[in-house]
Amino acid sequence: MKFTKRTYLALLSLVVLWCGGILLAPAVSAITPGVSAFLYSFYSPICHQTDARSFHLFGQKLGVCIRCSSIYGSFFLSVLAFAVTQRLSARPLPNRLWIMLAILPMVVDVLLTFTGIHVSTMLTRVVTGALFGSILPFFVVPPLLEGIAQLRSQYLARGGFVYARKTQ
Repeated sequence: MKFTKRTYLALLSLVVLWCGGILLAPAVSAITPGVSAFLYSFYSPICHQTDARSFHLFGQKLGVCIRCSSIYGSFFLSVLAFAVTQRLSARPLPNRLWIMLAILPMVVDVLLTFTGIHVSTMLTRVVTGALFGSILPFFVVPPLLEGIAQLRSQYLARGGFVYARKTQ
C-alpha cells in the first residue's frame, strides 16, 4: 500500500507539473521569453492555442485554450479528490457509459459549432471540458496504479531488471 501511495503522489506531481506549465507560459513571458516560447511550443501539438479562445494571465494567453484548461484543471482537482473519495488499492473501473456521457456534450458542442448551428461560447467550453476532465481520473488512476504495482511485483520476483539472458 505504501508503494501505491507513492505512485499516486508521483502521478499527482506530474499532473501539477503539467498544469503548472500551462500557467507558467504566460507568467514568465516578460521575464524569460525563451522559457515561455518553449512551453507554448510544448503544448502546441495538443491544442490550437487560439488567442480568442484562451484564458489570459498577465495579458498573455495560457499555454492551452479554454476547453483544454478546463479539462486539465478539472482532471487535477479530480485526481486530488480521487484519493479522498476512493481507496488507492485495486478497484473496478466505472462503467464505460459514464465516460461516453461525459464526452458527449463536448462532441456535440464542437459538432454544432463546426456545422454552424450553434456558436460555442466560453461557458460551453468550460462546462464541457470540466465535465470530461473531472471523470477521467476514475478511468485512468486505477489501471495506472495497478499496472505499476504489477510491474514492481514482477521486478521484485525476478530479483531486479534482467537485461539479457544469463550465459551458461
